[in-house]
Amino acid sequence: MLDEEKIRLMARVTMYEKNEEFGSLVLARYYREDYVRLGCIRTVLVATVTYWLIVATYVIYRFEELLRDINNMDYFSVVGKLMLGYVGFCAIMYIFAFLIYHIRYQSAKKGLIEYNRNLKRLIKMADDEEYEEESDEPVPTTIRVSQSIGGDDPLLDEMIKGEGSKTE
Repeated sequence: MLDEEKIRLMARVTMYEKNEEFGSLVLARYYREDYVRLGCIRTVLVATVTYWLIVATYVIYRFEELLRDINNMDYFSVVGKLMLGYVGFCAIMYIFAFLIYHIRYQSAKKGLIEYNRNLKRLIKMADDEEYEEESDEPVPTTIRVSQSIGGDDPLLDEMIKGEGSKTE
């Protein structure tokens, strides 16, 4: 017999798995702090590459002017400005990444909680069905103990020989 509630739960679970295969279900593998840190580290690495590509593009664009003024340039102030800009850019990107990854994890967590709740209900339904199927058979009042389970325990062997395999 088909249980409509069980079919609905199975459909919800399947749709969530299909839609969130690469989204929320991937987040379930991480603790919040680990997920946010990993996202921030990736963001800082990408920000580093982006910043230095922007600087390189600027240098190439203004190359002629820079060659003309190369003897009059204060190198320490130029390097200081570049490093200050780099640290500021990375700090801003880190803050944005922290906020975005934290919010993304929190919003995905709501869906994961519902998904886990549905899975637990589905497992409970399956266990209840299995119990009902097993309850049709008579339950033995005496449990038979096998020698292979006990190993070479003389007390267990004596107990098995004494009681035998009685089932009522």
